[in-house]
Amino acid sequence: MNRVRPLLALLAACAVSSLHAESPADPVWRFGGFGTFGAGYHRSEGVQYRRDLEQESGYTGRKLGFRGDTRFGLQANARFDPRWSAMVQTVSRLRADGSWQPDLTWAFVRHSPADWLEVRVGRLGVDIYQNGDSRHVGYAYTTARPSIELYGLLTQDRFDGMDATVRRTVGTGVASFKLYGGGTRGDFNLYGAEFRTDNTRTLGATLEWASDALTLRAAWGDMYARDDESLQALAVALRQVPASVSPQAALRADRIDSAHRVNFAGVGALYEHGAFSLDAIAGWERFTGFPGFEGWAASVVAAFRVGRWKPYAGYGRIVFSPDDKPLSLPALNSGLVELQAAYDRVTDRLRMDQYTLTAGLRYDLAANHALKFQLDHTRAAASAMLVDLNGLPIRERSVTLYTLVLDFVF
Repeated sequence: MNRVRPLLALLAACAVSSLHAESPADPVWRFGGFGTFGAGYHRSEGVQYRRDLEQESGYTGRKLGFRGDTRFGLQANARFDPRWSAMVQTVSRLRADGSWQPDLTWAFVRHSPADWLEVRVGRLGVDIYQNGDSRHVGYAYTTARPSIELYGLLTQDRFDGMDATVRRTVGTGVASFKLYGGGTRGDFNLYGAEFRTDNTRTLGATLEWASDALTLRAAWGDMYARDDESLQALAVALRQVPASVSPQAALRADRIDSAHRVNFAGVGALYEHGAFSLDAIAGWERFTGFPGFEGWAASVVAAFRVGRWKPYAGYGRIVFSPDDKPLSLPALNSGLVELQAAYDRVTDRLRMDQYTLTAGLRYDLAANHALKFQLDHTRAAASAMLVDLNGLPIRERSVTLYTLVLDFVF
């Protein structure tokens, strides 16, 4: 609640400014929402399939599950005049702490002082999604869920701040450039524990060109976190190891910092011609938190519409590897054995080496309602998304997930 109050005060100030600036008539309100009812099943015993790091758990092997993809959102839009508007959105879904508490995902005031310029202030989203502004509106996606290889690690995708977008016609399409920044919001779950992004700021930019058949995008972002104490206990323990036992322990401890960065960049293309569509994205990411991780991810989805039916196939791949920071403590006592295990977990916590083959069928059964059946075969040499029953990352496992979802907007 303490995070929301300053945001609400900022939005109220912006709204008051708009009223005094233009003296408009009563605002025009529009209320709506969206959701997904999902069910999933796989036979990989002892494995939980998560769609992203934001989830505390996922689809458990040999059990029919309903929590992994299910979510519900409500949205209110207000139009004060042709230049001023506002939007508020809240979403309930499985969170990093295992609850379904609704989250304020969007809350902003928009001002367009000119046709080519738009400025928004409030709670906003990082502009990394090719099929809309959010990973929660399943109806906007051909597939049952966004690629876990591409988007599973990027759960800190909201911020309290502002963005500015300029647009102009270029050739047969419209080009736009967006700059954004503010205080990062979001959390994630690793090793069965919840972590929050306090004292973190986000900066980013997106360049897009869109025509009737083709959309091209390039995105860049930087998140800087300070006062991250999550690894300080490990650093203290390493410094207590005598140099005569391991001269490397203190050196490793000195590399553990309370500040870190997440840098990412990506390019994407969406092509639609008649009944055929092709959606392709590739990205790079660097995380400087100890020991440092770097890697790339890519996703491609091809689909062909036949009336209300839309069969599709896709492929996702991610390789996210830690920097080499080896440490070998002698097993002189149980304390050193436990410290070695803790060090190994930390240096391996975000390792990802997996791919997913996807095949599915979408059926638009009514206006704003889509039923999707999807089969995903994931092969993971290392994964932070696929975890065991204790929330620990798995290694060298395969999962074939069967999913049925109903997406809707209203």
